[in-house]
Amino acid sequence: MSIKLKLSALISSVVVLILALNLLVFSLYSTGQQDKAVEQQIRTAADQIRFSMTPTLRTAYYLDAAVSERMRVASIAAIGLLGPRLADVAPSTLLESAAKLNLSSLSLVQREYGGKIAIKASSDSDLEGKTIGSDSLNGKVVSDLIGSRYAYVDRGTSLQNYWCDSLFYSERGYKSKLSFYYDGTADYVVRISYNVQPMVDKLTPIQDNSSIDDMILDSPGLVEITGINADLVPGSDSGQPSELQQAFPDNAMEFGSYRYVDRENDYALMEKASQTGRPVYNKTELLGKKLLRGYIPFNVDSIRSYVIIVSLDTSLYGESLNKQFFLLLAISITLLIVAISASYLISGVALRKLKLVIRRVNAVAKGDFNKPIRLSSNDEIGELAQSVNLMASNMSAYTSRLKESAEELRHTKEHLESLVRHTKDAIHTYGLDGRLMSANRAFETMLGWSEQELMDDRSPASFPPVNEEEIRVMIASVLNGVAYIDAETTLETKFGARIDVSTTASPIRDHDGTIVAVSCISRNVTNRKHTEELLRRTEKLSVVGQLAAGVAHEIRNPLTTLRGFVQMQMEGKELSPYFLSIMLSELDRINFIVSEFLVLSKPQANHYHKQRIAPMLEDMALLLEPEANLSGAAIELNLDSGLPPILCEPNQMKQVFVNVIKNGIESMAETGGVLKIGLHRDDAGYAVVTVEDQGSGISEEDLLRLGEPFFTSKEGGNGLGLMVSQRIVSNHKGTFAIRSRIGHGTVVRISLPVLSE
Repeated sequence: MSIKLKLSALISSVVVLILALNLLVFSLYSTGQQDKAVEQQIRTAADQIRFSMTPTLRTAYYLDAAVSERMRVASIAAIGLLGPRLADVAPSTLLESAAKLNLSSLSLVQREYGGKIAIKASSDSDLEGKTIGSDSLNGKVVSDLIGSRYAYVDRGTSLQNYWCDSLFYSERGYKSKLSFYYDGTADYVVRISYNVQPMVDKLTPIQDNSSIDDMILDSPGLVEITGINADLVPGSDSGQPSELQQAFPDNAMEFGSYRYVDRENDYALMEKASQTGRPVYNKTELLGKKLLRGYIPFNVDSIRSYVIIVSLDTSLYGESLNKQFFLLLAISITLLIVAISASYLISGVALRKLKLVIRRVNAVAKGDFNKPIRLSSNDEIGELAQSVNLMASNMSAYTSRLKESAEELRHTKEHLESLVRHTKDAIHTYGLDGRLMSANRAFETMLGWSEQELMDDRSPASFPPVNEEEIRVMIASVLNGVAYIDAETTLETKFGARIDVSTTASPIRDHDGTIVAVSCISRNVTNRKHTEELLRRTEKLSVVGQLAAGVAHEIRNPLTTLRGFVQMQMEGKELSPYFLSIMLSELDRINFIVSEFLVLSKPQANHYHKQRIAPMLEDMALLLEPEANLSGAAIELNLDSGLPPILCEPNQMKQVFVNVIKNGIESMAETGGVLKIGLHRDDAGYAVVTVEDQGSGISEEDLLRLGEPFFTSKEGGNGLGLMVSQRIVSNHKGTFAIRSRIGHGTVVRISLPVLSE
């Protein structure tokens, strides 16, 4: 489709949208006004009914109250006429009393053993012998009067010793009222029925609906008015089944007619109007008519609640609204035709210059940047032409640069591929599921698997479980944001050999920054590990040799004691148990010194165990105490023995502690002093070992070189002790720091991660 047609279609679409919105606004506004007019007519009809019915309904209420009081007086008089015992009441006396008191019926009720309630005697032979259900309203009234002299029900008139049903609640409609009286002076309950039909006939508006019929005839669209006594309709909390609540009791409708019955909505909407005190409206279709039904509540002196249901036929209003709508629709269609024709002509004029720009853009798309547009107009199309000319010029320059950049990128790519292919470090990439994605030649040389073997789904080749576990740990570390740099571990090659590797892993992210893979650089450090192990053993033997003199001196002392006791034994002197315990103590001391000495001297396999630091420090302090004594130094321990254990190779950690403590002792060989060994937990949760001496200190120049191989300030030293110690601490994921000043001694701080207990 050409731009001319699209522009014309766009303009036409805007016109269509405006006309459609106009029709929609008209329809919504007219419908709203119609609904307001219908609702106003419903409220007007309800107001007329309310004004005409209120006086009569008010009089009926006060009549009901007067009759209730008369029946209470009649109940008291009946007990006086009949006597306190039901057994003494003769049927003739009961009839005479009912006639004297002008009652419809006079009955005597008793509650029998087991809770059964029965009418024992009555002036109405049809009632005598009948039972009253204990779950019924009358049964509850009788039980309450006998039990507490007060009827706890939510309708009628409740006084002390007396309850009377309301005229407007009566199951007999307006024909009669029923009451019960019990004051405890008689062994029966007085039940009275009183005929009120003659009085009500003069008041009840049900008797004449002519005024309502005249109102329906005079009001266009008004089809029905129904007056409902809301007090006679059971509430939603009445406990009755829902199907009973969809219809009104016969005596609830007091005036009007009820032909248009909406069993699904009438009850709920009437109850809502009665509870809120506001009119409720509902659109429905009944008996072939579209109706708007209004449920209008009103009260009579706050003593009775009514709801007037007014039904209005809305078809008369709809016909007028439809005529106006079709007229407006015809006008809109005419305007639309005119707008389409005009937009097509205007689009053709506006797009003549634009065709020149289109031709130029097509030329630029084909790579021709050297034919500028010759257009001198100052409107938007002229600005567009200038922009296209500028764009063509810039694209010509950018194209040249892109060609140069592409060539440079090609050389860079070839360089990087050559670097990855020929480097001695194994470079390999894994997906987040642990599957190998790429690998270089060094990887194949190191582990023996080819990249194709591990990436081909048809190949049975796979890593051994130990390698797969290492890969999972590495990927989890990278995903959790934990640095995975120079991590040393052991891998198994394709041929079953175990090699030590140092691996650095880094995330590979997509354009959204999401990690999609993990790139690894691994280096075979097996030879370096062997060299480090040889250095550790060399340093260990050096320390053992230096400790030999002190250990020999320490062993000589208990041997002297043992020799003396043995000589005493040879001379025939009997040794006491006290001397024997001293001999055992000295032997234990010799055994401990020799055991620790052997542990330090012989090679050990690297097996990591849970180990508490405090006992190791105590053992090393005890081992080096003789050398400290020879140097005139004392060892002071301040250890937190409650720290959790660490995961370590105990022999290596002892080697670190011996090296650090021995250096501290040697620094105080000339001046003496106290070597303080501390153990505590820092804020980061690490176990911190501090060894603080009171020696001469270390200069800043020497402090920077500590840890370098073969750098030492001690005569006869080899300069490997601190280097080996730092390496051991690093392998245990800890830190090794030295702080010193000339004349103020030296502090060595070793931090190690602890395990959770």
